[in-house]
Amino acid sequence: MHPSCRTLAILPVLLLLAQTQGAEPATTSPALRCETILVESSHAEGEWSGIHAAEYLIRLNESPKALAAFRPLAECMTPQYRIGVWRVLAQAEPAPQDKARYIEKIRSVLLDDTADDRLHALESLAKLHVSIEAPGELEIVERLADSADYPGRSFAIWRLMQAKPTPKLLDLLMDELKTEDDVRRLRAAFVLGQWKPLPAADQAKLRQLSASEPLESIVFPYLAIAAGQGETKRLAESKNAAHRALALKELTIEGSAVKVDPAVDLADDAPLALRQAASFALLMKRPNETADAN
Repeated sequence: MHPSCRTLAILPVLLLLAQTQGAEPATTSPALRCETILVESSHAEGEWSGIHAAEYLIRLNESPKALAAFRPLAECMTPQYRIGVWRVLAQAEPAPQDKARYIEKIRSVLLDDTADDRLHALESLAKLHVSIEAPGELEIVERLADSADYPGRSFAIWRLMQAKPTPKLLDLLMDELKTEDDVRRLRAAFVLGQWKPLPAADQAKLRQLSASEPLESIVFPYLAIAAGQGETKRLAESKNAAHRALALKELTIEGSAVKVDPAVDLADDAPLALRQAASFALLMKRPNETADAN
């Protein structure tokens, strides 16, 4: 962890611990338990689980809680992680000028061909649906999308599709699934899962690919999500906690009904990713209970 991140993160973590220290009530409502999971994990300095927790809070209209964890990290310069910090702040800050400031920080990394985290900047700009505006930015994105060897090619294609979707770009993205690099295939499947609706022919092909992909493959859950809601719902019933977490998140964002068992999915020994996704699903499902808990 870069010293600038560690030092800046200490104060909010100490404040959080001071607020939560002491005897806990004998029973805690599921909504309060869910909020605690997300708020506490958002303070995990240097961890991407903290980024994910903050983004859940933002989707739940709890941006102030995300800001409490990430404003102190605004000047963090640790490659890769800084992109996540700025992505959170670009979403959580209430003032348009502050949102724009963090978007430009991310864009500046994309424009820097010496930056180690250029790929992460490209990915985050796509996730934020930021338009291609800066001088030379379109040329860079097009070059990366045309590069058959670039590991983040799918993210470049995604940004071009956001600007002007074409069958050719979609074909390039589907072609990324044919590479032998599982990480590249994962990225392509992830992007396809975010691009909706897909043509029926591509959706059918993704169902075929999902059916033939080994369950233990890192690509499998992303292919299943890209294959459509039916496959995603089946994934949500998986015994694999990581797969279930991904499915719960996607289905909740789509507004689909999900089944969450607090006793299992929020248990202390459940993986953090599952506890976070289950918390998000329950809080989205029970806004009234959440309001009472606050």
